[in-house]
Amino acid sequence: MWQAWGVQPDYLLGHSVGEVAAACVAGVFSLEDGLKLIAARGRLMQTSAQAGQMMAVLGNEQAIQQVLQPFAAQVSLAVINTSESMVISGQRDAVQAAAQALRAAGIKTKELKIFVASHSPLMEPILAEFAQVLRSVTFAPPTLQVVSNVTGQVIHDELTTVDYWLRHLRQ
Repeated sequence: MWQAWGVQPDYLLGHSVGEVAAACVAGVFSLEDGLKLIAARGRLMQTSAQAGQMMAVLGNEQAIQQVLQPFAAQVSLAVINTSESMVISGQRDAVQAAAQALRAAGIKTKELKIFVASHSPLMEPILAEFAQVLRSVTFAPPTLQVVSNVTGQVIHDELTTVDYWLRHLRQ
């Protein structure tokens, strides 16, 4: 819509599935392929929905990462919204235990009503099947600058690889 109004972005950025939309706008793949990726991603992610949980955490990344170390096999720092607002994600019992440890360290937590543990170890079992879907997509170099949701940096050729989109789903 913005482009139809004559607004041309210098950079594109989207969070999680929003980066798929950004990649479509940048010409990395067609809208049809983008929709195919989002549909497959959602279907596959639902396979772990019963076991997962996400939790908002208010604290700095270093302190949060330190408390999360014992839970690393089951819980990930999934989202960094700001320097003091993050989200952890993973296996429900482990997220609950990690939240208890975070609160004991003076870090505030809030349970999110999201039952798919995005960007967590629970995504590992679906990566191979998602890779098959990614291999059916026709990739092209971006025509606009895209800021990676994974790295926070402008990326180019990496957007056209299966490996990038697998990292995107997991990290």
